[in-house]
Amino acid sequence: MKLSQDYFDARTQAMKWLAMAVNKRNFAVGLQILGKSGYKPNVHAMLVRKGEKPWTVEKLTTCLRDVIQVYYNPDDPRFAEVPDVDDLNDRDGEHQSVNEQESMAKSADTTSFKQMPEVMQLVVKAYADAYKQRAKLARQRTEIGENNDDESVARRKQIGEQMDQLTSYMDALAPLKEAYDSNGSVPSREDYDKIAAGVMQTEAKPVKADNTSVDYKSMDTDSLRKRRKSLTNQITRKENQLLYQSDSKQAVEKPLPDSPKRVKLLKQVENLKAERSKLEYELAERQ
Repeated sequence: MKLSQDYFDARTQAMKWLAMAVNKRNFAVGLQILGKSGYKPNVHAMLVRKGEKPWTVEKLTTCLRDVIQVYYNPDDPRFAEVPDVDDLNDRDGEHQSVNEQESMAKSADTTSFKQMPEVMQLVVKAYADAYKQRAKLARQRTEIGENNDDESVARRKQIGEQMDQLTSYMDALAPLKEAYDSNGSVPSREDYDKIAAGVMQTEAKPVKADNTSVDYKSMDTDSLRKRRKSLTNQITRKENQLLYQSDSKQAVEKPLPDSPKRVKLLKQVENLKAERSKLEYELAERQ
């Protein structure tokens, strides 16, 4: 497909659609956005035929996330709008809404906070600190602006990863607070410590520019298509490892537990998808 103005308009609309709470996303509107983007017209036609069902909603959501990312090229000023990491990772609506996040973060400053059990105070305070740190990182990313030199691109990527880590941490803490609010359940200090022990440091560190990227413009179109197929196969195998602990899809899901292997696979998938995005962009530009 060609990167037309309709595509970029649809990309902006897709970001707004994904930023809505899951129960506020209108299926028909999402279909219109996908159709306007020109991305995967066969899938769009299929979704129109099948109508709104749980699996078609999931497929539409995945496609709209792809619309945002698949052709992304930080060197092209037309991609100035950077999607929020939460919107891209919230595949099944597992994250709290922005309003819910803000409300929980602010609860650390309330009178009721002082009346909570000690471990709940730790949970709420840790959540609030993560929320504030993520906001600080978001401001830093905005301050980088649209600069597309190697250092700026790498820094934006690093900040995105740090924000993603903080969001995962907040997602792990939120159920503890929700359980406390709903039935007075108080987690053990051990439960809290396990979550806290998994937090990665998010302080900014110098990032070296990656000068090993492939020059896709020097490759012929057939080679690009072969490389795209190879990347897609690699991504599929690694995602199957994460979901089924097997290179191929299985009848029953068996997610890979939290472990160094899981962290490594997630990082590999992220890198492969980033490379595929650059390749897809080059193919789109040639049409």
